[in-house]
Amino acid sequence: MRLLVFPIFALFFIGCREKQAAPVVTAEAPATPAPLTDPHVLSPSASCAHCHKEIHGAWQDSHHGLAHRDTGNEVDAEAFAGREVKQGTAEWRFSGGAEKPTIEWQDGEKKLDGVSPMAIGLTPLVQYLMATGDGRYQVPDMAWDPEKKEWFSIFGETQRRPEEWGHWTQRGMNWNSQCAYCHFTGLKKNHDTKTGEYKTSWIEQGVGCAQCHGPDRPNPGTDDCRIDPARKFTTEQWTQSCATCHARREEFDESFTTGRSFHDHYLLALPSQPGLWFPDGQQLDEDYNYTSLLLSRMGHKGIGCTDCHDPHAAIPKGGDVAVRSNALCMTCHAGGTKGAVVIDPATHTRHAVGTPGAGCVDCHMPKRSYMGRDPRSDHRFPRPDPLLTKELGVPNACNDCHSDKGIDWQIKHTHEWYGEDMNRVNRQRTRAIHAAQQGKAGSLDLLVEAMKTEEIDAWQATLLRLMEPWFDDSRVVRYTNVAIQEGGPLARTAAAMLLGRRGETGELLDKALADPLKSVRVEAGWASLERLPRDHPVIGELEAIARHQSDQPGGAMRLARIALSRGENATAEAWMKKAAEWDRTSPAPRRDLAVFLGGVGRTAESIRWLEEASALEPGNAEIVYLAALAHAETGDTAKAEEKLRKAVEIDPGYSRAWYNLGLLLAGGDRTDEALEALLRAERADPGTADAPYARATILYRLGRLPEARAATLEALRRQPDHGPSNQLIQELGGK
Repeated sequence: MRLLVFPIFALFFIGCREKQAAPVVTAEAPATPAPLTDPHVLSPSASCAHCHKEIHGAWQDSHHGLAHRDTGNEVDAEAFAGREVKQGTAEWRFSGGAEKPTIEWQDGEKKLDGVSPMAIGLTPLVQYLMATGDGRYQVPDMAWDPEKKEWFSIFGETQRRPEEWGHWTQRGMNWNSQCAYCHFTGLKKNHDTKTGEYKTSWIEQGVGCAQCHGPDRPNPGTDDCRIDPARKFTTEQWTQSCATCHARREEFDESFTTGRSFHDHYLLALPSQPGLWFPDGQQLDEDYNYTSLLLSRMGHKGIGCTDCHDPHAAIPKGGDVAVRSNALCMTCHAGGTKGAVVIDPATHTRHAVGTPGAGCVDCHMPKRSYMGRDPRSDHRFPRPDPLLTKELGVPNACNDCHSDKGIDWQIKHTHEWYGEDMNRVNRQRTRAIHAAQQGKAGSLDLLVEAMKTEEIDAWQATLLRLMEPWFDDSRVVRYTNVAIQEGGPLARTAAAMLLGRRGETGELLDKALADPLKSVRVEAGWASLERLPRDHPVIGELEAIARHQSDQPGGAMRLARIALSRGENATAEAWMKKAAEWDRTSPAPRRDLAVFLGGVGRTAESIRWLEEASALEPGNAEIVYLAALAHAETGDTAKAEEKLRKAVEIDPGYSRAWYNLGLLLAGGDRTDEALEALLRAERADPGTADAPYARATILYRLGRLPEARAATLEALRRQPDHGPSNQLIQELGGK
């Protein structure tokens, strides 16, 4: 008989796993865009004004032109006229006028004060900077409303604590890494990984000409345009240029220039990430529009930013009049231009001209406010669907005006007006995404069904990413394999992650690691890092990205993982501890550090970090489970049992916790309790053989052979090639 033993401390952080052989080999470095002669030669916008007076005039007072500026404005004089504000336990004083705008902040014993040298924006709100040493600037969460002439918190009633990553004094509100790039021309963060200092540089404040049109062409003549007029870009290329700032994304580097692919420099956020979008793709958190556009049918058909927006004035073409009269939308929808659906507003809207609901944007671009007082239009152009509001709680524009009539009234009218046209594939997709996000049973079946008819790259990628828990399911494998070979940029990127997760080591992974787009290569690289040869070119790309991000906890953890893959444990530990220090309210770096410490035999130390992590997130069953395994390894079985019971109390469907509880109880000869715990594990995870096999061995030991045989057959039904069960059934056959 095989003895049942309590498993040693589980290594969930992939970098702590035993180093495997590296079967993945790519013969040559992946293709990358041709290097620019000198990507940093950019001219300030003033050098363009002589030839482009009208455009320069429209730009200089726009949101682009005023995206960032020096203080000293009339607005600053009003804001810093000796005003005092109390926000929770924090006290603020704004004084010194435009000449010396001074911010003083105190929260308990913590205090900061200084002169604000620069400001972000002018309307509808202004944020001011504070220098805090080492070239570092922080952005206070108190902003100035120039219309209401008052200070307010961009977080509303929520007061973040000084130790939180997102507090204005911490890295979540660090201007150098979190804000500056999108408010400047030619910005370089210039962070020193070793010293922590910033030497941030730029060409000019605001989003100037060169940010979109640069770099300068080599050696232009005195009367020549600074840029090469022969360089022409497609709508998609211009849109991707806008997306570098108008997107929720992860930044790989600062070297993007118009004409290059967005996906070579950024990883785009999608509705697969919880809390950013509603399951139908409507904006929830601040998403900056690019993802929303790609999720829309308009974006799918090639409509870009410059089709609707004047990029210099940074307003819709034709201004507010063109928007409110529907003239802007009808440039395409009147005659079906660019594949648009032909619409007659008089019959389509069912609302009288000039009333709310008669405008295209009223129903298809609902606004949501961010930063407290900045309303922004949804660029997915969602179709209001009250039925999904009733089913799933997603918002719909009908309810913005007709909440008094109730949801059933809204459902009745939309279906009377539009009939079966309301029952499009997006309903099926929304239900699938909601089910997956909520962890509902059967959600994979819904995701697979939605994938069958999905044509939009961003939605395909979203569905694939939500399939990650089932990465080795045959249907997911099939969709992954198709996407990596035939998918668009986002679907290929999602598929690359799934390939790595399932342990792929063959031709498909090689294809992903050599993809022309960096986002695909990077996702494949992170997902398969421990299986790659140390000299693989993708590892160099991963390290460059991690170093670029190394002033934030996520970058620190990535450098730790790379160090672990090289066996550099001391370096890895130092980076993990930095991440924990920088993000003092997050359990994740503490959990991963604890797993690392347990993996190198320092289990007693790991318990302290797990306790810290659990205190930060008491409802996280995985952390409690890891603590149970750590206590078991140190020999404290009573504490291990306590933690395992706590884990299944938090999550009654946590099969591994039930399984290990069963093994622990069996080791203490508490067989009835052990059998019950293992049955709970079987019911929670009907796909694996471990729990029924463990139950079979206990029953075998007790001499309850028919029951042992039944449990063994259940294990084999689940996993016919399960070696221990095949061996046990032979022994039982002889009894």
